[in-house]
Amino acid sequence: MEVLVVEDDLQLAKIVKKILETKNFEVEIIDDGLKAVERIKEKSFDLYLIDINVPRISGLEVVKYIRELYNDGFIIMITASVDEYYFEKAYEYGCDDYIKKPFHVKELEVRVKHLLNKENSFKFDNYEFRFDDDELFKNGERINLRKKEKRLLHILLKNINKTVPNQKIIDYVWEGEKKDNYPLRQLINEIRKKFDKDYIKTVVGIGYRFEVEN
Repeated sequence: MEVLVVEDDLQLAKIVKKILETKNFEVEIIDDGLKAVERIKEKSFDLYLIDINVPRISGLEVVKYIRELYNDGFIIMITASVDEYYFEKAYEYGCDDYIKKPFHVKELEVRVKHLLNKENSFKFDNYEFRFDDDELFKNGERINLRKKEKRLLHILLKNINKTVPNQKIIDYVWEGEKKDNYPLRQLINEIRKKFDKDYIKTVVGIGYRFEVEN
């Protein structure tokens, strides 16, 4: 698993790197928000640890940029601030968790482990969707899905109860495939048939949302 640490306190960053490498993570450190954005353009990471206060581009903007490009990957914000505004914005932009400075080594380990375990699968009603292989099960029985159906469910369930724009879905599901027309509506209708009730809501002119009651 590849990790990007965006932190200008290099002493702290190296400690975090050492901790994660003992868990067999591959860790890259960047000490600047603008450099981080340039690196993220080149590739995605499985986990991002981002300090809010980094030079040139704030950690919040880095989070926002990641989520504009990628739906996968977990984001943990690192902050010394207690200002609720930053926490609200971090979650609004798409971070998964945050950790306050100073923090104990064990706290970081627990938060990372919790995120990874939590997101391996999503269970609702009689169904389970496993993100590691994009497989859907009902009462333990696997439901056959085509590749594009798997990718469609992946992006919708990664954004559960949130509206995902049409273009974002197309970019993810069709993976850059060049077509004159992307049959998104048809694919949505096919997926709806896999379930006993209609979980997928159409947000007219914007996109789709997979709704599950908490």
